[in-house]
Amino acid sequence: MSIVKRHLAEQEERLVLVEEICIDKGALILDPDTEDVYFSADDAAYKNAYVTVFQAWASGLIKGTAEQVFDATKSVLED
Repeated sequence: MSIVKRHLAEQEERLVLVEEICIDKGALILDPDTEDVYFSADDAAYKNAYVTVFQAWASGLIKGTAEQVFDATKSVLED
């Protein structure tokens, strides 16, 4: 696998894991019928999602640098 494909695969995996954590913590709301994801209005849930994402990164569950993890989390919660 080329380095570009590997980086893209790692980025995609990182985004999926971050999104799952954000849904679990209530920062994002998943509509089970349509599988659409909506933003929550709960600021505490957003903060908790950031904390949980970085705990997962610190424990090795999410790969990448701190900046990559922050960018992925920001992307998921703001796009």
